[in-house]
Amino acid sequence: MRWSLNYSGEGQSDSIVITLPNRTAPGPDGRPEKRWIVATPRAEETAGSRDEREDERQIPKVGAGRGVKVAAAIAVIGIVGYFSIRMLTADNRPRSGRLDGSTLRIMNAEGKELWSKVFPGGFTTDWYFGKGIETHIWFGDLEGGGNTSVLFLYSPANPQPQSSMLICYTDRGKEKWRWTPGRDLPELQGTPATYKTQVLRVLKATDKRPPRIVVSSWQDPWWPNQIAMLDSNGKTISEYWHSGALDHMVLADLDGDGREEIVATGISNGYHQATLVVLDPDRVFGASTEAARPELQIHGMAAAQERLRLLFPRSDLNRALSQFNRATEPAVGRGIIRLSVQECTSPRGCPIWYEFDNSFHLITAYAGGDEFRSAHARFYQNGKDAHQLSAEEQAAFQKVRCLVGCKAEIVPVGNLVP
Repeated sequence: MRWSLNYSGEGQSDSIVITLPNRTAPGPDGRPEKRWIVATPRAEETAGSRDEREDERQIPKVGAGRGVKVAAAIAVIGIVGYFSIRMLTADNRPRSGRLDGSTLRIMNAEGKELWSKVFPGGFTTDWYFGKGIETHIWFGDLEGGGNTSVLFLYSPANPQPQSSMLICYTDRGKEKWRWTPGRDLPELQGTPATYKTQVLRVLKATDKRPPRIVVSSWQDPWWPNQIAMLDSNGKTISEYWHSGALDHMVLADLDGDGREEIVATGISNGYHQATLVVLDPDRVFGASTEAARPELQIHGMAAAQERLRLLFPRSDLNRALSQFNRATEPAVGRGIIRLSVQECTSPRGCPIWYEFDNSFHLITAYAGGDEFRSAHARFYQNGKDAHQLSAEEQAAFQKVRCLVGCKAEIVPVGNLVP
């Protein structure tokens, strides 16, 4: 009988003794004789290798091929684990953007590019680079689901008049909707209804209302200006119209009721003066009343109900050099509302700074830095109108006129700082 033995486990190279009883050939004592079959080690085995086998019996080894496979598996698990942790810990929410030629690039907080969009029409350089792209883009959760949306104001580099548009993207760059500002008004007298959105803001969500988008758009070169409220799907909820560009805006809770108000600044064309308008976000409708110049009244709409509407006095320098002054840079903090009024175009707008308390009592009005004083001195150093800036002229800056929202025509002065 032939036996085939295949064994590759521990002790595979040891001598093997197999005892097979021979029941056909009895021994001298009459019992079956035992026969021994000895399997000797392979010829290459030495005494040293036998000692090594003794060690192997104490510490089992994995075969070379199997060890490589195990090591590779461990390495793969480590790599997968590393990248899984990186994916879980990396913040891949959109956080910033930049314009690169005709491409909008969106990055995360680490500056890594997440996605990009190419605009064959290019970008209007003076519109973007005048204020910076940060004023034309917004990142945040519009729908309350924890996902970041991207709002981008796009204005093409087109020599022909063309309106800007507001585009909403998902956090991964998928376009959700587009919105175009303005409307065709009879007051435009056939001029194309092209509007440029100058300001983009988003009202914070409250217990009763989700976030709402606020945009201010001006018809260039005419006076109609639209402040529109949009929902998260780009649908117009309401709109307020003003005769004059309102190209600066801040959202702030002025009265501590937990709701933000809209504070917009710019120009009132009907009065040729810098203006400030405060709107209740739940009462954004109608058109501003233009009693001084009825020809600039926007018709076909109800009368607006601004919470506040102010006009800022013009200096003699401004009256000599410009058609109007302009209110800019509104800011709210620690119960103080602050803004500047530009009295000239150079140098740096010759600003007069104003500060109000949260009840809009005037705290201070002063020439910031030396720009206004220097410009005034240069302009009036010669000629029949030559004069120095007088105390009476400086005091005139305090006479801020109130059209809506005050008990008196002149804004009350409270704890005026000289």
